[in-house]
Amino acid sequence: MIYFYLKKNGCSHEDAEDIVQESYTKFIAYSSGVPSDKVLSYIFTISMNEFKKLLRKRGKEQSISIDDDHFWNNFANDLDTELSVLTIEMNHEIAFVLDRIQEVFKQLLLLKYELELSYKEIALLLGMKEETVRTYLFRARKEFQKKWRELHE
Repeated sequence: MIYFYLKKNGCSHEDAEDIVQESYTKFIAYSSGVPSDKVLSYIFTISMNEFKKLLRKRGKEQSISIDDDHFWNNFANDLDTELSVLTIEMNHEIAFVLDRIQEVFKQLLLLKYELELSYKEIALLLGMKEETVRTYLFRARKEFQKKWRELHE
């Protein structure tokens, strides 16, 4: 799950594998103080920190990849050229809006709508209460809608 989330955020296959492996290695080395119910969120946090460190090291901005097969299957099942062009434009607009909202909101929206995780799975992954995830996702949707409207006014 962490690997796919890293890939969704623009990480290459090799880097994502390395980050996941490094995260588990660090977890094994420092796991003595981590409660068993927080293991997944601890590993996820390590992975996100490793990814951010890799981006800083390479001097790159974080980019979101929404041009994969899953995205296309959901939004462009037709071979119509006009629809394909409009879909590509919408992809760019979605990425543009996602880049302008808070990082936590962006993460939650990607986990919920791209990786199709349940509220419970997101809560487990991020080490939050399920109700907190629901509240933050509500705020994330509102923030996204607000930025989307600003873009189209």
